[in-house]
Amino acid sequence: MYSSVTHIFSENDHRRFAEHVQANTTPSDPPSWTPGWPGEAEAALLDAAFSARASYGGPETGVRRVVSRWRAHRGVDRLDDLGALVAFAGEPDELAEILGNRQRVAGNSTTKAHAVVLTAAALHELGARSAEDLDDDAHRTAFTAVAGVGPKTWECALFLVGRRTLDSLLHFMAFGSDALGRELCGAEAEILMREAATRLGVELAALEHAVWRYQRRIPLSPAKPSLRETG
Repeated sequence: MYSSVTHIFSENDHRRFAEHVQANTTPSDPPSWTPGWPGEAEAALLDAAFSARASYGGPETGVRRVVSRWRAHRGVDRLDDLGALVAFAGEPDELAEILGNRQRVAGNSTTKAHAVVLTAAALHELGARSAEDLDDDAHRTAFTAVAGVGPKTWECALFLVGRRTLDSLLHFMAFGSDALGRELCGAEAEILMREAATRLGVELAALEHAVWRYQRRIPLSPAKPSLRETG
């Protein structure tokens, strides 16, 4: 049984949560999971755009292949300069060629590569230069004003650079609640996630990313007034 006073879960609780993780979030082995792109705004924008309505793929395919090709083109270890994407404002087809991907956004208005350039430019115009700048409501409004890009893509970009918003916390809570068959609060869900990461031998951020990728496909219940962001 769970103790609300000491925040201690039973061994059975931890086992059930780990089984839920392994049953629902392992399209590849845990060692192949990615923690997202903490502190890398360029990579986050690329991931958020190219993972929309598409299979995420493995370490060498899909979204991560797109990011790898961009990293190779840039020749840097850290992809955290939105200006590098804005530089393709006049030649989005060249960016698509570099990325090796010509997928199109929802509505088919443009390529995802072009949408990445447009979102980067919109953020850049508001003074955002790197991951640490991506935060305020004005950024969200400008980002989602780009055709074919919506709020889920913005939430995805924030999550990938390391922001843990209310939506991401709600996803973790929903996942944990489904695993244990009872409603959990944010702090409880985080305890289970940390223990599962330790047991699986993976980074907490990688486990959070795997859980979030799975759970975000399921509509969230309306947020309760008492919920708060954590972390």
